[in-house]
Amino acid sequence: MRGVGIIIPFVVTLYILDVALEFITSALRPVIRLLRWLGVIELVESAGFIRFLIELNVYSVVIDFFTELVAVAVLLGVVVVVGSVGRNRHGERIIDLVDLGIASIPGIGTVYKSFRRMGDVMLDQEAENFQEIKLVQLLGDDVYAIGFETSKSPETVTTATGHDDMVTMFIPMAPNPVTGGFLTYVPESQVYDIDMTIEEGVRSILTSGVATGEGANQTTEIAMGDLEKITDIERLQDAIARDEDEDGGGDSKWR
Repeated sequence: MRGVGIIIPFVVTLYILDVALEFITSALRPVIRLLRWLGVIELVESAGFIRFLIELNVYSVVIDFFTELVAVAVLLGVVVVVGSVGRNRHGERIIDLVDLGIASIPGIGTVYKSFRRMGDVMLDQEAENFQEIKLVQLLGDDVYAIGFETSKSPETVTTATGHDDMVTMFIPMAPNPVTGGFLTYVPESQVYDIDMTIEEGVRSILTSGVATGEGANQTTEIAMGDLEKITDIERLQDAIARDEDEDGGGDSKWR
């Protein structure tokens, strides 16, 4: 099964690339017909080198190969442009509107959301950010909370606080971190690394610390669904977005 799990992502990726290239190639055919109607193709074919390729009966092969290269270049260009647009706030809003429109289509929306979620996990690497547990000093010198570092704090926050080393922390609420939490901006001096595994951190949050106290049963297993709750990036992002709206619409930049 491990071999299947390794091969399937490659097969799916190659299939998607093949479909995308075929789509772009098909879209280029009307352009080629237009160029032929305008006489551009005949002008190119009149060149000595092109006539030589025609005589060797490899002209069509060369044209097909060139079309594939153009399709690859167009695909890469689209990816770069969409990625650049998605890096700024206005571009994110446009992409969100497109997502909402496609997701609202019955049937297609379900498939699209599944692939979009897969892309978020593979490309954004946000799951790895949330899987890094930190200990945050809160509410006093000797009071600490478990949290997740999401990014460096925005410049507006560091300017307002006078600290250059602020980090953005999401503090989940026990026992159900999905239903809420706190978006906090904390100086790095108040954020500590902790020798705690992901399972231990999840167990501590979901049981309000009962299952991780001294003498507690450390063999209690956490269900996969519980682990998915604490690492469900989409829900945690929604919780962070709600906190930002309540705080006045701060703009959190994700790594």
